[in-house]
Amino acid sequence: MSADRVRSGIDGLDNLIEGGFPKGFCYAVVGGPGSGKTTFGVQFLCRGAMLYGEKSIYVTLEEPPYSIANTAQRYGWNMYDLESRGALALLDASPIRDVEHPKRYVVKAGLATEEFSVDGLLGAVNDARRRIDAKRCVIDSLSALVLQYRDEFEARQQVLRLVKGLTEMRLTSLLLGESQEESEQMQKFGFVDFLAQGVIYLRTYRIRDTLVRAIEIRKMRGVKIMERICPYGFTPNGIVVYPHETVFAH
Repeated sequence: MSADRVRSGIDGLDNLIEGGFPKGFCYAVVGGPGSGKTTFGVQFLCRGAMLYGEKSIYVTLEEPPYSIANTAQRYGWNMYDLESRGALALLDASPIRDVEHPKRYVVKAGLATEEFSVDGLLGAVNDARRRIDAKRCVIDSLSALVLQYRDEFEARQQVLRLVKGLTEMRLTSLLLGESQEESEQMQKFGFVDFLAQGVIYLRTYRIRDTLVRAIEIRKMRGVKIMERICPYGFTPNGIVVYPHETVFAH
């Protein structure tokens, strides 16, 4: 694989994007409730650290860190162990503080507070990047951030500031986002698709009485993508994409 590519750590995904993500850019991973966005992000970071030696930063804007770490344990990823070894930094920008782990890096102010700002968030990310020499980052979730702004123009400017800041740090970043394509909210914040280097949709379809999960690479600048909607699923080892299978039978 080319040195300017970053392996996703998601089994089967790299087959769809010419071997991995172009290094140092921001990518949106968008899906509805239960689609596995957080698992996707955690897998990207934990496997990046465990398999590829790339230290990582996880920024949570909603769930407290212990909730995410407990979910990760289901797949055999010990985020606290990675953190203690300096391979992972957990940044808490949520309103709930993790008092059980006083050494955890906590952003000065969580969401829905007057002190919160994208610049402050970027400063915390940059401090963590320098501290552990991180190469990867996940922001969970972008939806929580954009909903802080009533005006779409301001939300767009703040997301652009976030994307620009993470890119200048040369972090390969995933911006997780909640969506219902039919909803007004998705239309309101659809500009994220244009600001990110690439966009991955995690979808759920009902076929008869079965729910089928499918992944779509909506765009990936500089990459020849596989233009097919492929199924994915959850296994004991995490998310697996099936690049040679199809969701809909012809």
